Amino acid sequence: MAKAETQKTTEDAFTKELSAQFYDIVKRVIISEKNTRLAEFENKLVFEVERAANKSIIKLLIEEEFNKKVKSVNTVNKIDGKKHAIVTFLEEGVASDLSSELGLI
Repeated sequence: MAKAETQKTTEDAFTKELSAQFYDIVKRVIISEKNTRLAEFENKLVFEVERAANKSIIKLLIEEEFNKKVKSVNTVNKIDGKKHAIVTFLEEGVASDLSSELGLI
């Protein structure tokens, strides 16, 4: 019984740490006409992320924060020093739903 409680406490601490790191690594959602079309028709959202973040970390953080499965993550290093992550969700319509929940559309 004590082992199960310890595991639960460890999982809670891990989830809390991921939530704190989410806001350090994922800076904002990029809103534009093109990105709105991506959300509506291709089930993708575009985030500005920390340059040091890699695809696996971004995928893990997005899945934990929004409780949605991610199909793939593509990253783009911009000339102005910013990094964008294009996140494709596994289930159909998730990007549109998240856009509505976040107040983007």
